[in-house]
Amino acid sequence: MSSKTVQQGSSNPIAPLAPYGLIGEKLSHSWSAEIHEKLGSFPYQLHELSASELTGFLKDQPWQGLNVTIPYKKDACALAESVSEDAQAIGAANTLVKDTNGFIAADNTDVYGFEFLLKSLKVNLIQKKAIVFGAFGGAGQAICYTLKKGGAYVVGVSRNPHESSLYVDCAITYDQFKLHYDAHLLVNATPVGMFPHAGVSPLSKEELAAFTSLQCVIDLIYNPLRSQLLLDAESLGILNANGLKMLVAQAARASSLFLKQDVSSSQIESISRELRASKENIVLIGMPGVGKTSTGEALAKLLNRPWIDTDFLIKQKAHCEAATYLQTHGEAAFRRLEHEVIQEISGMTGVVISCGGGVVVTPSNYQALRQNGKLVYLTRPLEDLAIVGRPLSERMGVQNLAAVRIPLYEAWADLTFSCLGSPDADAKGLLDTL
Repeated sequence: MSSKTVQQGSSNPIAPLAPYGLIGEKLSHSWSAEIHEKLGSFPYQLHELSASELTGFLKDQPWQGLNVTIPYKKDACALAESVSEDAQAIGAANTLVKDTNGFIAADNTDVYGFEFLLKSLKVNLIQKKAIVFGAFGGAGQAICYTLKKGGAYVVGVSRNPHESSLYVDCAITYDQFKLHYDAHLLVNATPVGMFPHAGVSPLSKEELAAFTSLQCVIDLIYNPLRSQLLLDAESLGILNANGLKMLVAQAARASSLFLKQDVSSSQIESISRELRASKENIVLIGMPGVGKTSTGEALAKLLNRPWIDTDFLIKQKAHCEAATYLQTHGEAAFRRLEHEVIQEISGMTGVVISCGGGVVVTPSNYQALRQNGKLVYLTRPLEDLAIVGRPLSERMGVQNLAAVRIPLYEAWADLTFSCLGSPDADAKGLLDTL
C-alpha cells in the first residue's frame, strides 16, 4: 500500500501496523494520538489515505480499532458489516472496531462527545432553539441529531437551501439566520476560523450581539483554542466553549469500544484540562523593565517549553535592537513591525511568549495573543523598574507611561502576578500560581 503514515505513528512504511489509529485525508495537525495514549488505546498511528486506498486498508490491514475523519466518515459507515443506531441515523461513522474474524462494526462517538460537552456546560435545550452553522456536513449532522435527541428545535444553516435532514426542523441559508436571533444556542460546525485561517468567523461580532437569548456559543474548532467566534462571544459576556472537550469525550468513547472498558467522566475532564494546559501559550505582558524576558526564559526552562521574545524577533527582522528601531523609525513603524511579529507567532501552541511593554497599545494584538494564550500581567513597584535602554520610559517617565499602560494591562490580563524576587524565583512562583 502507498498510504502515508504521518508523525505520531511510524515513518517507516514497512513497520508493523499499530492496533489503533486514525484514517483521513490530511492528519498532520491531529491531536488524536496524544489523547489515545492518555486513554490507553496505544500504540496509535495516523494514516493519510487516498480514496482509492480506503477499502483495501479497512478490509486487508490488521488493525483493531480506528477513528475516521474527513472525508471518509460516510464511506466507513457503508463499508462496515454492523452499524450502531447513532451511526445509522447520521449516515456517518467516526469509529470502527474489527474483530479477529475481520468483522467491522461502525459507531459514531461524536454524539456522545457533544452530549458530554453540553452536559458539562449545564445548557438546557429542551424546547429551546439551537442554530447550527454547517448543519449538513459530517460533524454538523451529528450535532443536529444530538440536539434533536435532546429536545431542541434545530435550525440548520447551509450554503445549499435544498439540503434537508430528519434532525433539522428548519433549514436556511446564511443570509437567513437573522430571522432566528431568538436562538438559545449557536454552534459552528464549519471549518471557518480554523488554523491556519484564524481570525475569521461565520458571523460578525455585531450579528452575534443581535442574538438576544443566547445561553451559549460553541465552536467545534479547537485549533486555535479560541476562534474569532469564541473571542467575540467572550467579549460579549456569553458562555462559550471550543470543541476540545468533545474531542476528548468522543475519543474516550471510541477507546472504550477498542479496549472494552469504560472511561470515567472524571478522566475525560482530567485529560481535557491536561491537553488544554499543554497547548495553551503563557503570554507575559507588563511594563518595560518588569522582568518579562528574564522570567519568561526561566519559566520556559521549568516547563520544558519553547520560549519566544517578541523584541528578539523584531531584532531579527529589523537587523538592529528593538529599542534602536523604535528610536530610528518612530513608534508607529515599530508598532506595525511588532504586530507583524505577533501575527506570525499567534498560531503557535505550547510556548512561553515574552511581549514588549507596548504590545497592549495595538488592540488587534489582543486577539492574536488570546486565541491560543493565557495572558499574565507581571507587576513590580514602579520605582524598581529600570529605564535605561527603554526609549519610551526615558522620554515619558515611568509614572506617565504607567498611567496609560496599566489600565490596558489590567483589561487584557487573565492573571496578575507580582514579581518581587529573582527571575528563577518569579518563574517558580508563577508556575505554582498557574
